[in-house]
Amino acid sequence: MFNNRITNRLITLFIWFIDLFTLHFTMGNSCYRYSYKEIIRKWGEKISSLRVKAGWSQTELAEKTGMSRSSIACIEKGRNFSMASLISISRVLEILDKFEFFLKVETYELTPMEIYEKEKNRKIRGVYKK
Repeated sequence: MFNNRITNRLITLFIWFIDLFTLHFTMGNSCYRYSYKEIIRKWGEKISSLRVKAGWSQTELAEKTGMSRSSIACIEKGRNFSMASLISISRVLEILDKFEFFLKVETYELTPMEIYEKEKNRKIRGVYKK
């Protein structure tokens, strides 16, 4: 299905996502005190509370996301789930904008000194010295 490079990238993104999303549950650096299992359990609780707040049953959320009701129940109980499931649920619950951090492209501008050093060390192709 996926090659190892893509799978490893998805796992890395998921771990970064866990670290970022924990900031919504705790204040300051205290979010690092939770294990991954605790974080996933807290996500499940949060998804459950958002679903109830929206006035939907697990079956209704499952229909809107294209998932099974048992999958929704497992997620809400704090069992492991995929990024695709989290994105699908977030889209339906209209909280996908919370993950905008992952979609932004970081830009880095070189300082004039960095540009000079880069140009100085650049090799000129097609020219050789006698």
